[in-house]
Amino acid sequence: MKRQVARRDSNCCYVCGREAESGETFDLDHKTPISESGSAKDLDNLGLICPEDHAIKSKAESARANRQRALRREIGLDPRG
Repeated sequence: MKRQVARRDSNCCYVCGREAESGETFDLDHKTPISESGSAKDLDNLGLICPEDHAIKSKAESARANRQRALRREIGLDPRG
């Protein structure tokens, strides 16, 4: 799948548009995380992402998940209290 996406997207990061330099590899990323109802294998939900953008995106996703977890605890939906 990564090869298909790399060919489709001309080996560019879907966030910033930067092309991978010779020998550099980008990660294959779910544009909409599976935990947020993104499709696991839909090629439209997959894209190459450079390490810099991946770190930023991952931090944002973690922050959203933490807020959701805190909200569930606050309203009593999380059995862990």
